[in-house]
Amino acid sequence: MNELHRHVPPNRFGRDFVVSDLHGHLAVLQRELERRFFTPGRDRLFSVGDLIDRGPDSPGTAALIRERWFHAVRGNHEDMLLRTLGGDRRMLDMWRLNGGEWGIEREQPSAAARAVAPLCATLPYAITLHHRNGKRFGICHAQCPVSDWGRIAEAAQDALLQREMLWARERVRQRDAPPTTGVDWTIHGHTVVHTPLASGNAMFIETGVFLPGGTLTLLCLDEL
Repeated sequence: MNELHRHVPPNRFGRDFVVSDLHGHLAVLQRELERRFFTPGRDRLFSVGDLIDRGPDSPGTAALIRERWFHAVRGNHEDMLLRTLGGDRRMLDMWRLNGGEWGIEREQPSAAARAVAPLCATLPYAITLHHRNGKRFGICHAQCPVSDWGRIAEAAQDALLQREMLWARERVRQRDAPPTTGVDWTIHGHTVVHTPLASGNAMFIETGVFLPGGTLTLLCLDEL
């Protein structure tokens, strides 16, 4: 699948979790899932993007895309990888400066990067998650680019709005931002916050697992 916006139906059998930016920290994720008694096949895990870079196991976190219980949106780090492999020479240096060293060898994308690129290319820009309690959750990496989530499929096809979904930081800096209509909550990563932060009905959960003292946030939507 390579649709730009993906609908995910309710999970009738288990719980739904959303995880902050993984950045190659597969072992940390595995410990957190064990601590929460996560059961693959019953429970599901949703990622706000940035599976790769800055951590010890980017190929391992990217491989999660193959799992049926795992759903992720594209982050700006996946975008940097894909643009580099697409021949954007300026992006190669930017990617290297932002944790992409594992994927670069002799000024070219490495074999490891080429191996995970087809997986990253399947990631949508946005996911609409329909929860069994009737709520709808909108997931995209940096922030929602439209005032009405009902327009997100259209936005996911617009290059400028794609960039906002991957890179923008304006909304996280607002307090009591106007809520996004057409959805109960939107959930995002990208910008590091000390603890999960709500602005209007947008929740920002990137708590910087790759930083000294940073943590991985694992949010159970059944408890939200």
